[in-house]
Amino acid sequence: MAELRTAILNAAQAADRLHLEYDTRARADAGEGRIDVFGMLVQKDIPTMFQKLDKLLGAFLDEDGSKGVIVTTQRQLPVQRYTAAHELGHAMLGHQPSADLEDILARSPFVDHEDGRYDMQEIQANVFASHLLIPRWLLVKHMQRQGWSASELTNPDIVYQLSLRLGASYAATCHALTQNKVCGIGMCDQLLAVKRREIKERLAAPYEPADWRRDVWVITERDDGILLEGSKSDLVVVKLHEHSGSGYLWRLDDLERAGLAVVKDSRAADPDEDLVGGVVFRTVISEAINGALGRVSLREVRPWQATGQPLHSVNLEVDLSGPEQSGLYKAQRRKALQGVA
Repeated sequence: MAELRTAILNAAQAADRLHLEYDTRARADAGEGRIDVFGMLVQKDIPTMFQKLDKLLGAFLDEDGSKGVIVTTQRQLPVQRYTAAHELGHAMLGHQPSADLEDILARSPFVDHEDGRYDMQEIQANVFASHLLIPRWLLVKHMQRQGWSASELTNPDIVYQLSLRLGASYAATCHALTQNKVCGIGMCDQLLAVKRREIKERLAAPYEPADWRRDVWVITERDDGILLEGSKSDLVVVKLHEHSGSGYLWRLDDLERAGLAVVKDSRAADPDEDLVGGVVFRTVISEAINGALGRVSLREVRPWQATGQPLHSVNLEVDLSGPEQSGLYKAQRRKALQGVA
């Protein structure tokens, strides 16, 4: 057990060193919200190839000191990111080549296999991935930003929204909450037992898309300045207080300009507002039909006032272009083409 504890500590420390090297706290403060694992692979000059894999999530290659990573194209972006972090862990920790099955997602990164046997290399890679993508300070940052208490992180809908902002899978987020003692193992098991489709249906109601493979982002005033990084068919549900009684309405044109088609727009009275014509809730559901990209500025203004500052505003950076497609990672491909030119 002492050997295992030392191996886990070494993996966590390797992830912490990479955070310092890549200055991830400053990037999170700037609004990124998630750890850019693909950017780290580029920085480490580790070629990252995306391709269709049979029963595998990814692989780590090392031939004569030349390292490389393969990630499946058959899973959504959060799973691709966790897989990439796992494979980067193999590279940073000096591991042997590895082909990784889907069970890297199903098990906690900090426990042995049920039969008492364990693969030290795989446990280390999972510990590295968890510490890299979901460090405690980033959990705390999102909780403070959203006003989420520890007790609210027993709500699967909130944990799911947290996972989107972290850019991590729902399962990895549940395990990270246990690791950081936000919830116990029993609560983690309860959260993992909830079907993701049920969560998405609740958050997108009453809209029903063609399928539920997409993610559902719920955006409020607390999300001002964040990056939405997801997949080409994701739904974005904007829920904002609107001061229509004072003539202010939310201008949401930028959603369409960024590639988010509005599929439902509704208003409802605020149950906590006693005055007639006071604050209402504005809910706009939009869908990335074939991806969405760009800066979105939502402004609460009086339509007859062409100039002046809005009463409130919410600014978002939107990159709903995932999951990564077949071939060399796009940034590395551009770099290779520039070298040829």
